[in-house]
Order: sequence, then C-alpha cells, then structure tokens
Amino acid sequence: MDKCRRSNAAVIKASLSQFIDKLNQISYLRSMSVIAHRRIPAKLLLFGEYTIIHGGSALAIPYEGYGGHWHKTGETSELDGFYAHLSSLPGAKVDQLQQAQKDGWAFRSDIPRGYGLGSSGALSAAAYDSFFEQEEKLDLAILSHRLAEIESYFHGKSSGLDPLVCFLAKPVLVKKGEITTITLPTLPTQLQLYDCGLPRKGKHLIKYYLDRREVDPSFEEVTLALGKFNERIISELIAEENVAHSYKEISRIQYEHFQHMIPETVHSLWHEGLTSDSYYMKICGAGGGGCFMVYEHQEGAFTENKRSLA
Repeated sequence: MDKCRRSNAAVIKASLSQFIDKLNQISYLRSMSVIAHRRIPAKLLLFGEYTIIHGGSALAIPYEGYGGHWHKTGETSELDGFYAHLSSLPGAKVDQLQQAQKDGWAFRSDIPRGYGLGSSGALSAAAYDSFFEQEEKLDLAILSHRLAEIESYFHGKSSGLDPLVCFLAKPVLVKKGEITTITLPTLPTQLQLYDCGLPRKGKHLIKYYLDRREVDPSFEEVTLALGKFNERIISELIAEENVAHSYKEISRIQYEHFQHMIPETVHSLWHEGLTSDSYYMKICGAGGGGCFMVYEHQEGAFTENKRSLA
C-alpha cells in the first residue's frame, strides 16, 4: 500500500511539474510572439538640431521608411552586452531577458547606422516595449528618462527623444522643456530626404558644436538666430503655413556657419540649391553624413538620391 501511495505521489508530482512547465512555456511563447511582431519605426528630427541642447524647440516624427523588430535567430546574440545593461535597470523583466538572450533573440533592422535616423533609438524602444514593466498614462518626461537610461548603453548620454518617438510612433514636440505628442497635418510634398551615402558619428560633432559655442560669442549669436527660425518653422508646419522662407534661412545659416557638419561631397549640392533658389538643404540630426533634408522650392529641382517623407 505504501509503495502504491509513493508511486501515485510521484506520478502526481511529475504531472504537476509538467503542467507548470507547460504554463511557463505558454506564457513565454505569448510574450515572445509579441516581441517578434512589434515593428518599431525609425525617427526623423525635422527641426531643432543642436538648438534643442540649449532649451530650443524641436519636432521629431516616426519615419516608417525604415524600421525593425525582434527576430529569433537561435544563435548566440550579438546583444549580450546590451542584455546585461538592460538587466541592471529598474523595472526590467530579468527572467524574460535571460531567456531571450539564451534563445538568441536579436533586433532585425534596416535602419542604417550613423545616419541620424534613430537606429539605437529604435532598438532601445523595442527593448523597453518587450522587457520592461509597462505603466498606463506614464508621464512623457519620465518615460523619456527611462528610455534615455536604456539608450545610454550606446551613447553614454541620451536625451531620450529618439527612443521616445520610436516607442510612441507619434510626432513629438519639445517646447520650453515640455514634451508632448501632437497630431501633424500631412507633411508638404516638397520635403525630401537625401542620402549622401556616408555614415557619421554624431558624438564628436556635438562636442565640436558645444566647444565652439563656448569660446566664440559670434557663433552663439548664430545659434540663437537658428533657434528662432526653428521655432518659427515648427509653428508654420503645424499651422499648415508656407515654410519656404524659414527653411531657406535655416539652410543659409547652416551652410555659412555649420560647414563642419556638412561633408565636402554635399557642399556643392547645398550651394547650388541656395544660389538657384530651387531647393534648400538642412542638417538632419547631428549632420556630418547620413541623411539631409531637402525642401524643393521648384518641383523636381532636386534629382539626387532622395526618399519621400510620406
């Protein structure tokens, strides 16, 4: 009798263990299926590059032309260091992170690196979306801070704006230090992206900008003027007003005073547009390479390697 009881207990224990394992597997598969199918868009800083550092307004939008999603490779992940960083942050689902790392989950993305389109921001947003406890109606400033902590793995310091735009997949306006999501009208068809074909590293460009602004009072005045035109063009864009004049002034200021952020191969293109009054170019993000934004004052005037923002 005792032997029979022990045998039944062992069977029950084994069945219970299998049942628990099955529940854990179902829970895991459900969570992983969400990760695999959630596409995170790239981001585009329309206006406010550099001047946002000093409290100026900025407008950034999700850019569906590029994006990424989690993909199970089954191989050793190249994100091991990133996974370790995520595990150290408050609110991380450590068990799920460890399982994802073990199973070789990676972020499959077509967002080019070093282009100012938020490749690290999209990955950071995907990580927060999949591996962190979510809170309803979280203040955007707090959410931006949490995303900045994640993206700091790549840049040392992050504003959190890039991953915020990618995570929300909505236009984000920064004005007087406040962060809000807004509904934008359809962007003017004259706006295009130009791919110069050269990746860049924004970190040293930002340092150059800050150092120059600190020692050169005239350059500081230039950045203040640029900030005013950024404010104006953001208001015009939201109000669906003509942005041509403001865009041209931003293009002129950047061409004359931000030469360090414009590759030599782009100089002649930029100059030709300004002098012919047919199109105007501006820095996109930190500049130095990657994508630049173009406003066609005359339809079809810019024929280089361009992509629509629509």
